Amino acid sequence: MSYIVYDGTKINPEQLLSMDEVLEMMRAGGSTDRALTNVRDEYSSKFCDELVWRYPIMVGYALGAVLVPVKEGFLSIAYNTMNPIDYEIYDLNNTCLLTADELQQMIREWNSYSSGLSSALNSMLDNQRRREEN
Repeated sequence: MSYIVYDGTKINPEQLLSMDEVLEMMRAGGSTDRALTNVRDEYSSKFCDELVWRYPIMVGYALGAVLVPVKEGFLSIAYNTMNPIDYEIYDLNNTCLLTADELQQMIREWNSYSSGLSSALNSMLDNQRRREEN
């Protein structure tokens, strides 16, 4: 049996939901972040770990995506709309299984964003400390 190691957790891919099962759960729940809770809960009960991640950086024309491991690979479900009740509203017509090249590009974009944000936060901290000392 072939296992994958996902964020430190050893997983039998056959225990994951299929892409179609995830999308059906999302459709049944209204395509919202609340519907995604069912997927998260199922994975948490099976694997005792958070396997579903938000990618809050623009993906193509989408504001962001959620990344879900499935039997077939890693599923990206885009969102363009958010509200304070349902949080993200997912576009189930804008989904794909991610390729290695796409994942590498997402890593580059995330690293660029996070290093820029860290630099800005450090500058803010330095300036605020000086302000508070005076």
